[in-house]
Amino acid sequence: MNRGQRRAIFDALLRDVCERPAHLSVDVRRAAADGGVLAGAVGALVQRIRDGASLVTDADVEAARAEGLDDDQLYELTVATGLGESRKRLDAVARARGGKGQAGER
Repeated sequence: MNRGQRRAIFDALLRDVCERPAHLSVDVRRAAADGGVLAGAVGALVQRIRDGASLVTDADVEAARAEGLDDDQLYELTVATGLGESRKRLDAVARARGGKGQAGER
């Protein structure tokens, strides 16, 4: 399997995570994945995940719960954010290797 094929699989996974029916709205999942700004404790949690998932505390999660997110929604938010950050890193590697910003291009 070449880089382009792996990238196509990754992109399909990210699209499914963000766009298929789920407990958390498409808009929130897409914003989390695309680097968008989200308000309140949810936005703070997303930013903490972006900065480094090991930095997330129980207090971050509890604050998002206090804004109404349940465990399923927290999971979906975390996966969307993590995949979005992974995509940014893949794109940075592709650019560094002389690609066009998409890890599958080249």
